[in-house]
Amino acid sequence: MKILGISGSARPESRSGSIKVVQKVLENTGCEYELISLRGKKINGCIACMACVEDNVCKVNDDMKTLRDKIVEADAYVLSGVNYYNTLNALMHSFMERWYQFRHREADILWGKLAVTVSLGGFNPAPPAALLNTMALTNLIKVVDTVEGTGAFGCHYCGYGETCKAGGYYNKYGPDTPITLETTPDVTKDEAVMLAAEQAGKKLGEQLRSAEYSREKTTQELMQAMLTLEGYE
Repeated sequence: MKILGISGSARPESRSGSIKVVQKVLENTGCEYELISLRGKKINGCIACMACVEDNVCKVNDDMKTLRDKIVEADAYVLSGVNYYNTLNALMHSFMERWYQFRHREADILWGKLAVTVSLGGFNPAPPAALLNTMALTNLIKVVDTVEGTGAFGCHYCGYGETCKAGGYYNKYGPDTPITLETTPDVTKDEAVMLAAEQAGKKLGEQLRSAEYSREKTTQELMQAMLTLEGYE
């Protein structure tokens, strides 16, 4: 069993809470895993050309080509996004849009696989998680757990966060609140988030190895959920 972890944050590893939480989930699964950061990768959104219909292979020429086989070969996923403008950040959204290539003519490439979703935000981590969960369901992937946490604002690093009244940091913490290493959120120091990541990893690994788990059975369950989501039942 192999699990593919994707950190959708564009931040460098030293500043990325996303990478740290995904790593925590992965290392607690008890499975072989690979962690990939989308930082620095060129991944465009789906252009609706429909060229993938015949063979379920996207024809857009960018870095998604290097990731396709890894997505196909993985038995489960840890998918992480961050909150930009109260929704999923564009890099991770584009990456997930391109999973459209796997679904044509009843292709069961992803059907019945499992996932954990991870979402971080300076104010509210919930909107990206909700969108990732919907995208997973649309691909008939079962989300077994979601980890949410508070990360650092861009304002913590821009150089003007303490005084810029348009910024999230100023609005959340008010004036005269200095930005220091100690006041910059670090998910690795958030015991609740890291415990949730650890538990999510264990849950994913246990379900993946369970004798009761089958992709076929899970697919049927998700198809029923899709009918409900789309209002047919």
